[in-house]
Amino acid sequence: MNKNGIKIIRVRNAEEGIEVCQKLLYEMVTKSVVLFLSGGSTPKALYQKLAEGKKLNAGAVAIVDERFGEKLHETSNEKMINDTGLIEYLEENKIRFYPILEESEMRETASDYDETVRFLFNYFQKSIAILGIGADGHTAGIPAIAEISQKIIDDKSSLVSAYNDEESFYKKRITLTFLGLSKLDQIIVLVFGKDKKKALKLMLTNGSIAEIPARFLRKEGIAEKTILITDQKVE
Repeated sequence: MNKNGIKIIRVRNAEEGIEVCQKLLYEMVTKSVVLFLSGGSTPKALYQKLAEGKKLNAGAVAIVDERFGEKLHETSNEKMINDTGLIEYLEENKIRFYPILEESEMRETASDYDETVRFLFNYFQKSIAILGIGADGHTAGIPAIAEISQKIIDDKSSLVSAYNDEESFYKKRITLTFLGLSKLDQIIVLVFGKDKKKALKLMLTNGSIAEIPARFLRKEGIAEKTILITDQKVE
């Protein structure tokens, strides 16, 4: 199925969706590919499957976004990925892993990761990312807060950005920007569960990207390289 240029793979449930995504990654990811992983609960089962399957053959693996704090802090995406066993698998197979967090302040960390991302895009022939969308319509670490997201939209030079919104659950974040996401060659989006039904509908309807960052995936030039795997009915 295709909607708004996005290829949609409908599955029966999250478990089947994870299996479909795992198979796609085994087919698409080679030593000439850098794979970017997002955080959140949705892809955790995928990372566990990849660790257990022992077949992932990437050139390198990096992170899409991160909650800022001390390295491997309790809610960090790096810790979540590490807990699945995937980082151990990468190390055993000499696949370089590029985390975001370091022992620096937030802006410096974001600037350093921007340099890392530029290197990865230039060094590897192809880049693929796993993304999800939040119940509020955010994607990567770009919040569904128009004021912050608009600044990221207006930034025409940064591939990585940092912000602090203490009034929301986002708090301190470092994330690939819309420009950074646009540099990807392939985007696989995982959307499972009835709690994502409204967000998925908002994503696939016209409107402000600043208000619903997931709408970025509908843009011309982005939609054509996006695969959506979902257990929700797409109208």
